[in-house]
Amino acid sequence: MSWADDLPPLDAYAEFEPPAPRLSVVAAGPAPDIEMPEPEAPRPPLLRHVRELLTNPPAVRWLIRGIIEADTLALLYGQPGAGKSFIALSMAAAIACGSDWYGHRVTQGPAVYILGEGGGGVSRRLRAWQLSNPDARLQDAPLYVSSRMVPLGESEAVAEIVAAIEESGAGKPSSVWIDTLARAAAGLDENSSRDMGELVRACDAIRERYGCAVVLVHHAGHNQDRARGSSAIKAALDTEISATKDGQVITLQSTKSKEGEPFKPLTFQLAGVDTGWNDEDGERVYSAVLEPCDAPEQGEQLGKNQGMAVAVLRDLFRQRVKIASEGGRNPESVRIGVSDWKEATLLNRKRFAEVKKSLIEKGLITISGNFVALLEASEPSESVRNGRNRTQDTPPSETSESPLGLGTDGRTGRTESGRDDEGENYEEF
Repeated sequence: MSWADDLPPLDAYAEFEPPAPRLSVVAAGPAPDIEMPEPEAPRPPLLRHVRELLTNPPAVRWLIRGIIEADTLALLYGQPGAGKSFIALSMAAAIACGSDWYGHRVTQGPAVYILGEGGGGVSRRLRAWQLSNPDARLQDAPLYVSSRMVPLGESEAVAEIVAAIEESGAGKPSSVWIDTLARAAAGLDENSSRDMGELVRACDAIRERYGCAVVLVHHAGHNQDRARGSSAIKAALDTEISATKDGQVITLQSTKSKEGEPFKPLTFQLAGVDTGWNDEDGERVYSAVLEPCDAPEQGEQLGKNQGMAVAVLRDLFRQRVKIASEGGRNPESVRIGVSDWKEATLLNRKRFAEVKKSLIEKGLITISGNFVALLEASEPSESVRNGRNRTQDTPPSETSESPLGLGTDGRTGRTESGRDDEGENYEEF
């Protein structure tokens, strides 16, 4: 016998049923409040065949036709007093209202204006624009102006701007304006490509979220011929526009157009407007609007340094005449030393010698011993006005009497209040 002979027969197992599995039952109640994450939109393919690019080209969408494209990064810069904030505000107002901007068709859409300078004057400027464009109904337009600047170097800056846009009910803005870059870059170094890269990334984050144009308003550099700060700013731009002022004429021109032809220069002058408001003393409050005008006639072209040197010399002469008159001395005795002139131009020795020689050859100055004198008439010729940066026609709201911001110390770049002309604490007119 084996051990198997002691087991029960196989048919004895047929009636055996295993016990049913036990299930734990949870008492009925409200479903837990669990928020499921929203599915992310599928990312577009990384690569496309060239055939698709050629047969289905993306449409060019203009914010202001011929000047600023939609969904781009743009920058408007200018010297103090060149009216860059007037220009930017008028563009934003025209976009919000859907009104043509001085003959350029506009795509209407909400505009958000992040303001860091001249907050006290923005309502006056918008009031002047409203009175000059009564059919646009600016009071009903989707234009939103901030009460302060949001520093774009801060980690929560973009989130703060997005939250403010949603809270205001602006919807999906077609343009976001940042005036000025200097205030938006608080805590960042304008001359650092790394820091300016952070600012550009913040602007791109806003642009990509809304598909809008982001327009920065910025100061000109020391020589007024380029925007201030790192070249990384310009490299990141789709569009760059400069505003310069010659006498009463403001010239707006393209200095970078990444994807198309630059627009033809536009010329304006500021026309005063009675806002109909009164100040605390009951006096009328005035502002201004841009008014198209003809470009000044161009005479013989002067180089940048030549025009600047002539303007500095004229300014030195006028200041010395004023000081002499106030001191009871004969203004005709005023003379300008060549060394004083050189110091005021801030040119190095070699460049100053080249400029001096060229101006002598053009018959604009004469050198007698250690003194220099202008040979032109008391009013500047068209050739000189073409080459200089500022003129004696200083608007009433600027702090300096001199065309180049020469203060009483006779140096460039300082106003009578002692502030740097490249600083941010001025109210431009």
